Amino acid sequence: MKRVLPFILLAIITIPAVVSLTYGAYFSMHDDQHIARLYLLDQAIRQGYLYPRWVDGLGFGFGYPLFNFYPPLIYFVGMFFHLLGFSLLSSMKLVVVVGFYLAGVGMYLFANKLLGRWPALVAATLYTYFLYHGVTAYVRGALAEFFSMAVLPFVFLFLWTRSTLLYGVAFALLILTHPLIAFPSLLFIGAFFVFTFLSLKKGKLVYVLRFTAGTLIGLGLSAFFWLPSIMEKSYTLVDAILTKELASYTIHFVCPFQLWFSPWGFGGSIAGCQDGMTFQLGRVHIALLLFSVSTVILYLLTKKRGATKIGEYLFFCVLLIVSIGMTLPISKPIWDYVQFLSYLQFPWRFLTFVAIFISICGGFGIYFLQRVFEGNMLARKLIVLFSVTVILITMYKYAPVFRPQEYLAITDSDKNNVYEIQWRVSRSSFEYIPKGVVTKKTNLNTTVPAIDEEMAIHEPYEILTGKGEASMEMNIFEEKIFSIKRSQGMMFRLNTFFFPGWTAYLDGKKISIFDNNPLKLITVSLPAGDHTLNFVYEDTLVRKVAGFVSILTLLGIVFYFLKFVKIKR
Repeated sequence: MKRVLPFILLAIITIPAVVSLTYGAYFSMHDDQHIARLYLLDQAIRQGYLYPRWVDGLGFGFGYPLFNFYPPLIYFVGMFFHLLGFSLLSSMKLVVVVGFYLAGVGMYLFANKLLGRWPALVAATLYTYFLYHGVTAYVRGALAEFFSMAVLPFVFLFLWTRSTLLYGVAFALLILTHPLIAFPSLLFIGAFFVFTFLSLKKGKLVYVLRFTAGTLIGLGLSAFFWLPSIMEKSYTLVDAILTKELASYTIHFVCPFQLWFSPWGFGGSIAGCQDGMTFQLGRVHIALLLFSVSTVILYLLTKKRGATKIGEYLFFCVLLIVSIGMTLPISKPIWDYVQFLSYLQFPWRFLTFVAIFISICGGFGIYFLQRVFEGNMLARKLIVLFSVTVILITMYKYAPVFRPQEYLAITDSDKNNVYEIQWRVSRSSFEYIPKGVVTKKTNLNTTVPAIDEEMAIHEPYEILTGKGEASMEMNIFEEKIFSIKRSQGMMFRLNTFFFPGWTAYLDGKKISIFDNNPLKLITVSLPAGDHTLNFVYEDTLVRKVAGFVSILTLLGIVFYFLKFVKIKR
């Protein structure tokens, strides 16, 4: 029962952070695209695709390779609940519930390994109710980034405990959750490696090999996603849109005073210091951080031994300072020098790491208080009471803002109809459409595709010139089959964006595709006669290699596991 009790307590601690999700059918957020994406994943799975890269509907109805670039994990988690019978809306809300609970569990297990049970429960509470945690879920609706906060503590836990395989799997899950968080996490993973390596008195070579193996396992398992994503992004508008204009990191640094106070709100991030959402660390969190400093000083004054924990405390304090610094204008030279950081768009995304390290440092305050009064039974009970009080105050202080701005009385059909997907959602997210599609400037001087609502709602194909009849025999995401009758020669256009991988076959023979038109749509020339015309979205060489690497890594893990079981027997 003692082993189960903390996880029951964590569930109770989590309830106020998610109870608002039970009030309405769905809720408003900035990135309101998740239901459409989950619906399209559901359709793809029903069509027989285990991992669809291409989806129809998005991209103003012309389709694009969504899961070639956007991390898929949260939608597969949502798909799990949907297959159990939950609606699309409820499934995504359950993703949020699971994300909050797993975040608390991961932080508890990590902090428990470092500090013990009560400091770990305090750290888990601080992490759950870190304000940016609520911002990602209820304001921004950045659910992939939100879910990365559930995965990250497990990455650090298994890295700290030198669990090679589990670290590799957790790192792979982090990449599949949010690669833009996984990339800067390498900075802190490297710091963990160096700290542990320097603290080892023996077995350093073994540790290096285990760390390297775990990292390679993570990269190998997730290679099917990240390798094509990196290698093929040059075919999209990502570089032209995602890192420039209003998404440029140069205008999204946090003003220092905002870490102490910036009001909770449901607006966005803008240039300057008057942002519409909060970046504050939380006064309870800051108080616990300062409390940890005082307890460390008190511990040293009592001349207790335990240099290792002092070193660990200072290590996490340094990581906290670095992660805070990366949100501030003072870090701009680093952002300018490391060009890949520009894909993060917002320096305040480093608050994800601030949340972990400030929570750990807060837990250290309870740990050193326990060490100061070690052996005193009355003090031990009072420290438990103090820990419970801190937990309750944190929940009371921050739970009220962990709720949406507005509840929406809608159903699945309101979020998965043609207009919703092909126009509203497509208009809000179009960075993965092909480079070369004609664009225009908005009143805000931002770049958008030159596609209006009338163009977005269209037929799947058209005959541009010539005469003949065409009937669509199959229309699934990655394959389109047409029967061509009585053709006298024609130019046939599939109203689908051309992207590397799309291949056309006429009567089983490969033919040329032309995309030299303003929207980069697939166009072929057909001769006279009756024909079968087939369009297939095939894997490119890089996708094949990436898939092979992931399968090979998975088979290696299975082989290792079977061998381990055999040895144990």
